[in-house]
Amino acid sequence: MLRVLREVPRNAPLLDIGAGHGLFAVLARGRRVVAVEPDARKVRRLDGIEFVIGFDDVITGTFDAISIIDVLYKIPLDQWDALLMRCRSRLAANGILIIKEQDPTARFKNAWNAIQERGATALGLTLGESFTYEAPAEFLARLKRLGFENVQSKRIDFAYPHPHVMYTARKT
Repeated sequence: MLRVLREVPRNAPLLDIGAGHGLFAVLARGRRVVAVEPDARKVRRLDGIEFVIGFDDVITGTFDAISIIDVLYKIPLDQWDALLMRCRSRLAANGILIIKEQDPTARFKNAWNAIQERGATALGLTLGESFTYEAPAEFLARLKRLGFENVQSKRIDFAYPHPHVMYTARKT
C-alpha cells in the first residue's frame, strides 16, 4: 500500500473506490479522502475519512486522484470500461488514476494469488463473482483507448508472494 500511496499527490483530494476496511484511506489521511465500499460489513467510522456505502456511481464531483486497489478482478470484464470512464469523468484536469491489480502473466505468483482469492470468496469475505485479470500490455492499451494519457505500469511485487502491478494514468 505504501508503494501505491507514493503516487497520490500531496494534499490531492482522493476518491478510493472499493475501499474495503479503509486501510488505504487511512494511509492517505491528511487530505480529503472519500472511500466508497459496497460491502456494508466493511464500512466503519474513521476520523478524517468520508466513508460511503455503495458503488462508485453514487459519488459526484471531481478529484485530483482516484485509487482502485485490488477491485477490478471482482468486476466482470465487460463492465471495466464503464467504471474507468466514470473515473475519467470524475478526475480533475491533470488528475491521476491509480490502479493496483495482479499480473496474470506472472504464473507462479498468480497461481498462489488464485488459491488465496478463491478461499476468500468461498468464505464470503469479498463481494463479486468475477475473477478476471488482464495482462499489463492489454490493460495499458485499454486505458489509452479510453482516453487516458501518460499511461504507465510498474511491478511493485518485489519480496511479495503476489504479482502486484500498479498502473497510473492521467486525465489531461
